[in-house]
Amino acid sequence: MFLCLAAASSLALWGGPSQVGSVAARAQDFRVDIKVELVSLFATVHDRKGKVVTGLHQDDFVIYDNDTPQPISQFSREYMPLSIVILLDTSSSMAGKKLNNAKGSLGQLLKRLNKGDEAMLMTFDARPLVVQSFTQDLDRIKRAIRRLEGNGSTALYDAILMGLKESESAQNRRRVLLLLSDGVNTYGTAELKGTISQLRRSAAELFAIGLETDLLEEMQYKPITETVLDQLTSSAGGESFIVAESKELGKVCDEISERMHNQYTFAYYPPKTNDGQWRSIRIETKVSGYTVVASKTGYYPATDVLR
Repeated sequence: MFLCLAAASSLALWGGPSQVGSVAARAQDFRVDIKVELVSLFATVHDRKGKVVTGLHQDDFVIYDNDTPQPISQFSREYMPLSIVILLDTSSSMAGKKLNNAKGSLGQLLKRLNKGDEAMLMTFDARPLVVQSFTQDLDRIKRAIRRLEGNGSTALYDAILMGLKESESAQNRRRVLLLLSDGVNTYGTAELKGTISQLRRSAAELFAIGLETDLLEEMQYKPITETVLDQLTSSAGGESFIVAESKELGKVCDEISERMHNQYTFAYYPPKTNDGQWRSIRIETKVSGYTVVASKTGYYPATDVLR
């Protein structure tokens, strides 16, 4: 099973005075406080055919916090730069055609990045490794990708957790985790439950692409991998995709890129609470036939603070 996960940093909590400036200008003004002053997140909208919808207005949306509608305090369609951590599976099962197609698709995705975007390259087999730290010189990433080969086991969850940690050094407020793998987790110390918990607390958006295996001995893992993808994406916002051939990867990565580069930004003041319990977030559109995919499904008022 081929897996492509994209996680974008997406939830910001502000403390301080009630007069809040622009979302981008206040991106660094985070602090730990029981009282949450402002929640911000991103969302993608698509129609029944899956095509991304742009051009909607603030009045076209409704935000629910624990199923209660909330006034939208800030709204923007302006593009915000991305910081992308590429997590490429270089285990033995990726060697050959699958890894070559993954390399080509990543090169294609890098070409679609905008001015101000940056990228980091990490690989993983039995353990994750930073190959290239954050840079806006994308040719350095492309050269490093071309040199990669496949060998070893698959420490999938360890790679996700390390990717989240490395994303903290990003220059941009929006952070994307892009994971490419062809199998289930077979190595490492991290587990699914703990990984999901960290994704929720890290304010990470998640996209998943699964490439079906053509090996009979791996067919038994197909239902498991699809279930895991659904759990990961539903825990932190995003979508999952399943494709039959690695040659289709480029098309799906283009679709994910389009979604990441055409998001709406929202901010609202949540109800006051001191219990620190998980609060659900849901965004809906008043336009019939459109689906909204929010970058977060919820937050912990006392702990979800970006630095």
